[in-house]
Amino acid sequence: MPSTILCVQEDRALAREFAAALEADGHEVLFATDGRRCLEIVERQTPDLVVLDVYLSRQDGFEVLAELRQRPVGRTLPVLLHSARAVTRELAGRAERLAANGIVASPVTPDQLAQRVAGILQKGDARPEASLRTPPLGTLRELPVPELMRAIHQDELDGVLLLDHGRKKKAIEFRGGWPVSVRSNLVSECLGNHLVEKGLVTQTQLDESLERMRTGEGLQGEILVAMEVMDEEAVVDAIEGHALQKFLEIFSWRDGRFEVRRGAHVEKGSAIGLEGHPSKLIVDGVRHRYPLKQIDRYFAAHRDAFLVPHGDVQAQLDDLTLSGPEIAWLQGIDGATRIGTLEQSAEAIRRLAFALLCIDALAVEGQAGDREASRAAMGPVPNGARSSERSAGEEKLRVELATLANAMQNKNYYEILGVARSASDDEIRAAYAVLAKRTHPDRFHGASSSVRHLAAQVFARLSQAYDSVGCAEAREAYAAQVSHGRREAEAVDEGRRALQAETEFQRGEALLAQRAYESALICFGRAMENFPSEGEYHSYYGWCLHLCHPDNQIMLGEALEHCREGVNLAKDREKPYLLLGRLYKAMGKPGAAKKMFSRAVEIKPQCVEAMRELRIMNMRRDKDKGVLKRIFRR
Repeated sequence: MPSTILCVQEDRALAREFAAALEADGHEVLFATDGRRCLEIVERQTPDLVVLDVYLSRQDGFEVLAELRQRPVGRTLPVLLHSARAVTRELAGRAERLAANGIVASPVTPDQLAQRVAGILQKGDARPEASLRTPPLGTLRELPVPELMRAIHQDELDGVLLLDHGRKKKAIEFRGGWPVSVRSNLVSECLGNHLVEKGLVTQTQLDESLERMRTGEGLQGEILVAMEVMDEEAVVDAIEGHALQKFLEIFSWRDGRFEVRRGAHVEKGSAIGLEGHPSKLIVDGVRHRYPLKQIDRYFAAHRDAFLVPHGDVQAQLDDLTLSGPEIAWLQGIDGATRIGTLEQSAEAIRRLAFALLCIDALAVEGQAGDREASRAAMGPVPNGARSSERSAGEEKLRVELATLANAMQNKNYYEILGVARSASDDEIRAAYAVLAKRTHPDRFHGASSSVRHLAAQVFARLSQAYDSVGCAEAREAYAAQVSHGRREAEAVDEGRRALQAETEFQRGEALLAQRAYESALICFGRAMENFPSEGEYHSYYGWCLHLCHPDNQIMLGEALEHCREGVNLAKDREKPYLLLGRLYKAMGKPGAAKKMFSRAVEIKPQCVEAMRELRIMNMRRDKDKGVLKRIFRR
């Protein structure tokens, strides 16, 4: 029966060959050359089946399929993946987790592809919605912890993962695929033992706090603060570090059972203060906890295969702290590295290699990859983002982005991409791929909101340029648009004002961190003038205004108006709620402040500042209750 087939293929010549074979069977064929266009067509026309290229340059096929599965129209849509390389176990596993209806590898003839499409359509085997998600239950031998964590993150799970490993039982709550809290049944994993192990309290102090807990004086953290053993900030940091250790411990489990309960919550769990991407947790768990025998067994089974860089490797490495030998080993990966060579490598190298395989930064291939492409994918290997180096690294990103953004000012789309007007489709695509890799927002996931915002602006500008001149038809339309000049001039002016605003905002943030409040206020004011529709600018201006005039009630009222306006303009960002909460807290309105902090955590579960504010407020509340109880007992 004739159907509508969407062919998503970057190679136009190959797409035409596939289309000819499909049209010969009576099907109507639609075309897309990238993921964005694919999603637009699916939303508008809903084809009967999608043939999706795995190796798209802007968004790979798996990323497109993952986004497609999140949309109602694409949950059960049949998708056949096409790979220009051999189908490895990792590729097959990713295809299975995303409920693809199959994956074919080149060389595949157009007729063979058409036969595969016909088979899928005849069977009508669109996957049920349940199979698009993380398995509801299973064993850790079937789905090891690193793969389970990867599936949960890709699934953007909201719910609780229950783990059972003999006597050990844990419950981990996830929001949007990010772990936010953990609870364990083991006494040995209690907070007190962690504090003694880290040298934060003595055993005598711990015993005294436990005795006071038994008499009903409050929670252990509150009692340690009351004993003046630790301050509130140190307690919060210790609790978050303890929770992270409890979470990472599961990577040492070789077997056990798991169950996923969607929509559930963990009661009285320890909040995980997570900064950076969840992939970093997977890497940390493998490097420090995963059984080495399991790693070596995997390498032995794939001894003759090759390690090939996959995706944006540099973005995956940005948050890691690497040793000199690890960096040297990574720099030597050129697509021709046999896995067998790892068997003689140091344990740290083997663990790192396996960790990068777990997050798909590296792939196992039957044939060696292209050396030049592999070296380009690896790029310069960063030496991690230690906490003491994070600010310097972030400043470097700011400078790089700002320099690129400034270079785009007052330039047409050809100049932005750095190509001549006579450039071919392939030349333009190659130029865009290089720039997009440098500026893709995923690379800046763990950076501050200002850096992420600037990256999104630069990437959007590049994507707009590519969409406007990437093919002959688009170039003709762009030429007509430029002849009128109006829209382009408006876009350039808006971009200029947005860049000026962001530059002032970044200066203001730096001055605010230095407590130069009056100078910061001037910068935030200029940012608002240039781009008044940006909510974060209003929020930071309001908070800084209060810091400049903490005892002035008139200024406090004006600060409150700006912070509220910031929330209204940026309801999907956590910082306006965080700053409004701090302002309410300064005004002596703890109830309103708590609502704002809670909303910030709802928007961004890893908002450490808001979680810390909530924990401190809860500790003080419980401490006050304990004082009242003692008074009434007297």
